[in-house]
Amino acid sequence: MKKRTNISAKAGKNISPQKKNALKDRVVRVWKDKSFMRHKFFFLTLAAVIFAIAILARTYHITTLPPGVYPDEAVNGTDALNANETGHYQLFYPNNYGREGLFMNLIALGFKIFGVSVITLKMWSVLFGVLTVAGVMLLARELFGTYRTGLVAGFLYATSFWAINFNRISFRANMLPFVLVFTFYFLFKGLREKRFRDYVYAGLFFGLGIHGYIAFRIAPIILVMLLLAFLISKKKFLREYWKPILAFFLAAFFVALPMLLDFYFHPEYFATRSESVSVFSPKVNQGHLAKALWESATKTFGMFNFQGDQNWRHNFPGQPELQSWTGIFFLIGIIILIYYFFYWIYQGIKSGQRSQNFVISVLLLSWLVAMLLPGLLTYEGLPHALRTIGALPAAILIAAFAVEMIFRFLDHLKTRNFRLPFAQLGRAALIILIVWSGFVGVKTYFIDWASAPQIHAAFSQNFKNMALYLNNLPPGVNKYVVANAGGQIMDDGLPVSAEVVKLLTYYPTPGIIYSRPADFDPQSLKAPAKVVLMYYDGEVIAKIKSVFPNALVQKLDPQPGNGTDYYVINVN
Repeated sequence: MKKRTNISAKAGKNISPQKKNALKDRVVRVWKDKSFMRHKFFFLTLAAVIFAIAILARTYHITTLPPGVYPDEAVNGTDALNANETGHYQLFYPNNYGREGLFMNLIALGFKIFGVSVITLKMWSVLFGVLTVAGVMLLARELFGTYRTGLVAGFLYATSFWAINFNRISFRANMLPFVLVFTFYFLFKGLREKRFRDYVYAGLFFGLGIHGYIAFRIAPIILVMLLLAFLISKKKFLREYWKPILAFFLAAFFVALPMLLDFYFHPEYFATRSESVSVFSPKVNQGHLAKALWESATKTFGMFNFQGDQNWRHNFPGQPELQSWTGIFFLIGIIILIYYFFYWIYQGIKSGQRSQNFVISVLLLSWLVAMLLPGLLTYEGLPHALRTIGALPAAILIAAFAVEMIFRFLDHLKTRNFRLPFAQLGRAALIILIVWSGFVGVKTYFIDWASAPQIHAAFSQNFKNMALYLNNLPPGVNKYVVANAGGQIMDDGLPVSAEVVKLLTYYPTPGIIYSRPADFDPQSLKAPAKVVLMYYDGEVIAKIKSVFPNALVQKLDPQPGNGTDYYVINVN
């Protein structure tokens, strides 16, 4: 051993200072690479855990929570069934005030592969919700440059009541956060890595948006604001990036073109229901436009931190849309971003300084405001969490940005050798607050909201109960449904409320005869028969008894006191 040491020492003396420095740099680099890989593995493990939480929060008891199937969900399913039967898959389905067709066509695909069920009806909402969590993590990492911010943003989105609730409902609105998040992820990834294909991917996602949800039509405002921000913050931006910009817009245009042509040939599709709820309509604002706008703005901006949507189908009434500390982080982030916006405009005018922070502030602020406009410009059910769902990713990213700023402040204290353990305690406290916010969001949904009796009526569980009752009747019993619950009339001549029963009995119980009260003829009943009334109707009962005096009226209620009752007339 001694001899070896001497040889090593002699060898060391023969190494030049340059080689010694190179060897030292290599050792340091290897150590840093290993440290980076350890950190990367840790971050990827946390990302996988967050992804698992997102999946679990969106699939746990999905068939029974929400407890019913809302008519707007059901008509998506019946349109999908009709498309499968006829082979006529539409770009736009006029039923139920009109809806962009991609979501219904995806449901049709799910029905073809996996069969018709509540799970296959909701599977695309779940999938888009889970993928949006991944997209939020990627986008936060891209915008703010740290895995830490990506994890924070992903966790807050995965555990947000707002996100969990809608990701478990078969609404096409779930596509909007998905397309926006991945559009801006690939756009900023392309700017950083200068890879042409990323701009094409960004354009493909953006073009897909017009096939998803009506609120997307306002999204081009974000692009306009972002382009202005790039022109201000980067010299010769158009000269350097005109090809990527062209690639983005061409990709977006060709994906959107079929829907654009459909709107061109059917301009009535473009207006749809927005005319009947617009704050600018004299019928809606009752001649008081300024008052209506003020009320709409205060309620919409206030929903994040004060009082959210009062509809049990959209929110836990009385609570803000952002639970616990997420709302506070959101406010801090808004203040910092507004400061950055004006500070870098001032610096640009004063000394020509430019910063990426200006671009990020413009992106997040314009994204938030633009996606709130569908709520701001309407005057029904304010604040409206569904119409403004496109603002959710921006709100979560703003909250995550605030958390990152606090972490960096604490890191700065640590590097300054702050004597008190303030930095370490602050980091621990911040992590606890983030986890607590996630816990509150999940608890609010699965315990507080799930146990509230109001959600049964909010999701029309009585209609679901009718379908289950009909499915359990013997095949020899003739089955009739009097569709008297009301709602928009669909292509099949039935109100939208009847689509719940129609969807859930479609394959298990064929041969059900549906009729509206005005068309109902008791002479056509064939005994033995069960006549299900969607709502109690004395006139219909009297008509049946006039023909079948011994008919027995039953009130059935599997969950008494929750508005889940319905009436059955037994004809023997």
